[in-house]
Amino acid sequence: MSGGDRLARLLAALPSEAAAAIRAAAPDPSFELLPTPSGEPTARWRGALLHSPRDPRREARALVEHEAGPDPSAAVVLGLGLGYMAEAFREVHPGVPLVVVEPDAGLVRAVAEARDLAPLAADPMVRLVIGADTGAAAAALDGLPVERLAVLRLVAEIRRNPSSFRSAEGAIQSFQLRREINANTLARFGRLWVRNLAANLGTFLASPGVGELAGLFDGVPAVVLAGGPTLDELMPLLPRIAERALLVSVNTPLAACLAAGVHPDCVVVVDPQFWASRYLDWTSGYHGWIVAEPSTHPRVFRRRSNRVFIASSLFPLGERLEEAVGAKGKLGAGGSVSTAAWDLARLMGARPIHAAGLDLSFPGLRTHCRGTFFGEARRAAGARTAPLEGWAFASLRDIGLFPAPSAAGGTVPSDRRMLLYRWWFENQLLMHPDLPAFTLSDRGVAIEGMPPVPPETLLDLPPIRSDIEAAKRGLETRLDAAQPPGPPPRLGALQAEIVELCGALDGIARLADEGVTASGRLARAMERGADPRTSLEALDNVDRRILEVSSRSIAGFLVQGLIRGIEADAAQRTGAADWKTVVATSTDLYRGIGESARFQAGLLGRARLVPD
Repeated sequence: MSGGDRLARLLAALPSEAAAAIRAAAPDPSFELLPTPSGEPTARWRGALLHSPRDPRREARALVEHEAGPDPSAAVVLGLGLGYMAEAFREVHPGVPLVVVEPDAGLVRAVAEARDLAPLAADPMVRLVIGADTGAAAAALDGLPVERLAVLRLVAEIRRNPSSFRSAEGAIQSFQLRREINANTLARFGRLWVRNLAANLGTFLASPGVGELAGLFDGVPAVVLAGGPTLDELMPLLPRIAERALLVSVNTPLAACLAAGVHPDCVVVVDPQFWASRYLDWTSGYHGWIVAEPSTHPRVFRRRSNRVFIASSLFPLGERLEEAVGAKGKLGAGGSVSTAAWDLARLMGARPIHAAGLDLSFPGLRTHCRGTFFGEARRAAGARTAPLEGWAFASLRDIGLFPAPSAAGGTVPSDRRMLLYRWWFENQLLMHPDLPAFTLSDRGVAIEGMPPVPPETLLDLPPIRSDIEAAKRGLETRLDAAQPPGPPPRLGALQAEIVELCGALDGIARLADEGVTASGRLARAMERGADPRTSLEALDNVDRRILEVSSRSIAGFLVQGLIRGIEADAAQRTGAADWKTVVATSTDLYRGIGESARFQAGLLGRARLVPD
């Protein structure tokens, strides 16, 4: 096969954007193909060998086995080289998603003429990111499993061109930070999410989903009101802006908006904690829509004056129950209520979307805008010797601030979590390149694709408040007409699903008890030096039966912290674990699964399916 034929095969297998980047590139003149004793070629590029001079395929296989671990959920290869590392990963871990990032399209063209890369490009589990698009790697990572991401680097290539890989490295860091934050969040709030969901099942069943809002305000300009300090700058203009734009607010600044005489069209609440519901205190006069995740604190849903729209659950139990109550519609899960509010505006078809108070930082070392419930409560409790500013400074001091680039060109104090949210917004803007988005302050963190514009520009828009209100009334009328009197139509389906689910969870709990008992028998057999095969067979039988239960992911949801702890201990261990450690770990895992299953089954069995 000629070099031209190999190149043509690769181009035919690639998406159009990657193929176009390769066609537009000239072959890299510094690329030189070299023979090796193994018969597989290596290459010199920009004066350095990319692979082993003796056996590049064997070298790549050894690197994959060492760096990727035994069970990666996904992998990223930085630097295509001659393709050996990506091919080795496919061989060792077939069916595992793989993203290959190669910024130099000229190098890819030269390699494609030397080796047949078409099978790699045609693999449905492989995505090749080719060219210098600064955000393509981030977009490719979106949707990959967060846990156990393997990162493989072709060091020789990265050293020759480090700046080209900077964007990909940043995307990976954000991805790994999301894993860490998700793990910590689950450990802290997992049981609370489940408890709230069970308490909210009546609302989950009876309320319309956010899918009903899709396209409702197509082409209408929107302002997403986050709770950052720079929202104060917008407040004097907000009554006039409200006449010209759809207002989607997070729960934090609702009281401040009402004090300014403005009623946001939607208020988004996703936090499961009681304190988050307190931001709605002093807002009894608000009669707009509330959009919430079903594990939000139940107190939010006791407001009789607000129509509620429910988003799809992000957790296994909620996903299972949603099959019975009907699909609600998803909102972007960026880890923040601001990401959910922004994605709601996008779902409703709004354009352009302006963000206010989306600072993702702490301008002036402040955490929130003025007029929030907790800010005013702290202010009222302050004294001359313990002012609000001192409390705010102390709270920020403990979270690890560092300077981040601001939209104005300088820097602004931020933290790791805030920059994770920035990555989410930048990734969404890459995924929706036709959606114009702006921020109304330049004092927050710079968000690529969301340039700052003066808020006064919104005052040049024509008044459309009457059209917005008409669209809202029209939807409410349609929803009311579609809701027959009496119990919700899907009540019986939800009741049947809960009965089936409780039975399955009870069965998993009993299997876990068997696992604990069998682990104990194994430990006693090992202590006596007796034959352990009977106990091992019993454990294998328990594992097989648990894996046959469709509800196993629900039971396992609350033991992810335990599993991560086990994995961390294994990673730190220099040698093989002794049998006592293995048995103790097995016992803890079975016990955790049983406790999780009983906890969730108990909550479901006591749940009220009709709202109070």
